[in-house]
Amino acid sequence: MNMGRFRRAGKWRGHWYRRLVRGFLPDRNPLRRACDRVETFLLAGLFAAAVVAAPFAAQAASHAAYAGALRAEQAQLATLHQVRAVLTRPAGSDNGTYTLSTVVPVQAAWTSPAGERRTAEILALAGTPKGTRVTIWTDAQGNLSSPPLQPSQVAGQGDVAALGAIVAVAALYLCATGAVRYVMYRRRMAAWEADWAVTAQTWNRQRW
Repeated sequence: MNMGRFRRAGKWRGHWYRRLVRGFLPDRNPLRRACDRVETFLLAGLFAAAVVAAPFAAQAASHAAYAGALRAEQAQLATLHQVRAVLTRPAGSDNGTYTLSTVVPVQAAWTSPAGERRTAEILALAGTPKGTRVTIWTDAQGNLSSPPLQPSQVAGQGDVAALGAIVAVAALYLCATGAVRYVMYRRRMAAWEADWAVTAQTWNRQRW
């Protein structure tokens, strides 16, 4: 029983391979039209183009995204400043409920580069006592700001862009193959209808 299934599987694979090769070779099969061969070559060409284009598109997108993220990081580092903020109350003192988060918002105060006192809520480890100094990032006016991009985030944007480029090439390939199949199907149907219009007259005369 197992040997029979193995032979049938091998036979099927052989038939599939022969059909693939036969699609590229000229023959005298009257059922195969020129559009069938054109479709085969177009689909093969689209597949080869997608395979070749995907690595180049991924590399170009990765380099562009990495360069953009690196410029953003450098711009942030040039405009943002690290300052030491002082917690004005214990972290988590206003929240008596249990939380899985290790950081909680807490009121803090700091001095801007211009010497002005600023206050706002920052994130600190739950249980941090009042008066603890925490490093934060501020803009040139001393307002609280998000930290600049980290090197890992810069590299990550390049990786995401590369993956997106590969997905875009794959989507473009699928759309192109779908369009080729649709156009060739319409041409094939039109040719079959034209042949049937001629054949039906002869067949009807022979029948009646």
